[in-house]
Amino acid sequence: MKKINAFFIIGSVGMIVNALLHMLLAAILPQASLHLTFFVLYPVFLSFMALGFGQMLKMEKVRVKK
Repeated sequence: MKKINAFFIIGSVGMIVNALLHMLLAAILPQASLHLTFFVLYPVFLSFMALGFGQMLKMEKVRVKK
């Protein structure tokens, strides 16, 4: 796995930024509807991470077979 997939990077950075922003806004604003927005974004970034990880695994298997 010499090259990290772009989807994996997008998912990882998105999860980190999403979590930090969620914690910050949860500490500042006491609105329950705010959490729903973030809970929708977590699976989106998780799917980006899973897609990138799957593609990296697939490329690694192809590289190992050669």
